[in-house]
Amino acid sequence: MPTISQAITEGASRLHAAGIDQERRTAGLLLCNVMGIDRTRLLTRSEEQIDEAQYLDYLELVVRRAAGEPAQYVTGHQEFYGLDFIVTPDVLIPRPETEFLIERVMNLVEDSKQDSPLIVDVGTGSGCIAVTVAKLLPCARLIATDASPAALNVARTNAERHGLRDRIEFLEGDLFAPLAERGLEGAVDVLASNPPYVSEERPELIQREVYEWEPRQALFGGCDGMDFYRRLLADGWKYLKPGGYLVVEIGFGQHDSIRNAVAATSWNLVDVTRDLQDIPRTLTMKKPSENV
Repeated sequence: MPTISQAITEGASRLHAAGIDQERRTAGLLLCNVMGIDRTRLLTRSEEQIDEAQYLDYLELVVRRAAGEPAQYVTGHQEFYGLDFIVTPDVLIPRPETEFLIERVMNLVEDSKQDSPLIVDVGTGSGCIAVTVAKLLPCARLIATDASPAALNVARTNAERHGLRDRIEFLEGDLFAPLAERGLEGAVDVLASNPPYVSEERPELIQREVYEWEPRQALFGGCDGMDFYRRLLADGWKYLKPGGYLVVEIGFGQHDSIRNAVAATSWNLVDVTRDLQDIPRTLTMKKPSENV
């Protein structure tokens, strides 16, 4: 049987031949997953031999990744905001850009100095937003909604893994339907959402493996990618308290379209959060304290 170093070299060679980027790092990640060890331990044991069962399992993962399946689905894990999340093809893979939304929600709650704010994660997917916010804001009450029962199962699993199952209420239904069923009109302090925002007419804007592997219902937001933003703006209003906030992640190139959509409503645009490349990532809107 090969050593750890030899196995990584073999895996990297196969991934390189398949056109996979960062092939050696990916091979190491897959081997860590099979062996149940971290990367540091992998490097310090590079001359240790792998047993046959582990090697065969590893090669199966390499074959899956070489076929284009995202590494996160192959391993079943993705780090987000320093936490480990279970991911399956039923949910969108959490991405670093969504961490800007987490930070914005945290700042809003901390600035409000509320004892027990109600935060709703609309379209929770893997649960990365709801779970992270619950972890970082022990005072907050969380509701996470999703139209997909399979996605909610993944989100519940992640909440349980982080000891937060009792802190988050998971509700199945399309967008705000679960809130309507609970009679939560005018009861929410913060609505947070990373909605589907890819234009169905511009699928080339996303990577091929994203298009081929990640759930379409979590990616595409209608012909122009704006369908869910329109619904959030139109229907989210009634569930927020006066002075409450709507925080959304936005796609590349959507800043102007969403600003124009907001300008045609009674929402107040509070701010736009940009990343280190000055790309707009998150929009924060406020329902005025006075009735409009």
